[in-house]
Amino acid sequence: MDKLKKIDKEYLLTDSTVNSYGYRLLTDGYLMSEYEKNPIGYYMHKNRDAGVVVKWEDFRKEGDKVFAKPVINLSHERGQRTVDEIESGFLNAASFGHFVVLEISSNPEDYLEGQTGPSVSKWFNRECSLVDIPGNYNALTDLFDENENPITLENLADLTPKSINMKQIFFTAEQLGKMNLKADADQASVETAFANLIAEAAKVPGLETARQKAVEDLKALQDKTTGDKIESLTKTALDEKKITAELAAQLKADYSTNPDGLEKVLKAIPAYQPITGQLIDGEKSDMAKMSWSELDKQGKLEDLKAKNPVLFNEKYKAEFGKEYSGK
Repeated sequence: MDKLKKIDKEYLLTDSTVNSYGYRLLTDGYLMSEYEKNPIGYYMHKNRDAGVVVKWEDFRKEGDKVFAKPVINLSHERGQRTVDEIESGFLNAASFGHFVVLEISSNPEDYLEGQTGPSVSKWFNRECSLVDIPGNYNALTDLFDENENPITLENLADLTPKSINMKQIFFTAEQLGKMNLKADADQASVETAFANLIAEAAKVPGLETARQKAVEDLKALQDKTTGDKIESLTKTALDEKKITAELAAQLKADYSTNPDGLEKVLKAIPAYQPITGQLIDGEKSDMAKMSWSELDKQGKLEDLKAKNPVLFNEKYKAEFGKEYSGK
């Protein structure tokens, strides 16, 4: 009996869209060759100890999409069931897991409207599972740095490159009005109006010094506005316990001319939640001893889900015989 079965069906493995956790994995930066060295996968990113249930072949890129075909291990206890679910149309999605994050993009063009997390511009995965819902809860913890140290969305921004060459000039509404511009004028209009002012000033004898002073004053205003915004952003992040004082000092230095870039990074970092607020007294908790029905009757399921998703999933599985899918 043949122990393998190749499925003649392409699965979309990844693209550059914003995933369910708010960040993007840019296909241009995907090191596909790293994963092709050992293109294995499991079922729902689980049961690694039970062995590999799938490997992937016939990789191809089309635009920003990556496709491949699964080969099912029929020797695996779930092998034939997996084949049946695929062929009957019940298992139609694949999901990358064990991401190795090598670089975060600092290019504003790599960030989409409404995106809340960073854009990963250099990365690869170590496994790809067949799943019922791609981007599921179990994959969230599967993030690692280049040294295989686990990372979370909270510290994913720590990998942001330390060299960002972006400069912005900020004008007040009053200054824009003196250049006959509206408060919502675009950058091109501001540059044109400012260039015209300089040209007119150069035509008048004795105004060169005044022009130079005006430029210096505007530069000083820009620096102050930028500095004030950076100070405000880092103070808010400190108050929300998103960052430490040491990281705040480093971010001020790294983003000294790029407050908008700093704001994006800080927005991607969730507020600190003490571990005591996430756990429910460990295994000794009253909730840990209660059944799903008891928790439901007492209206405690939502509280358990929010504070201890691991225990919530255990209760769900004990009651329904399957992992919680997030719905």
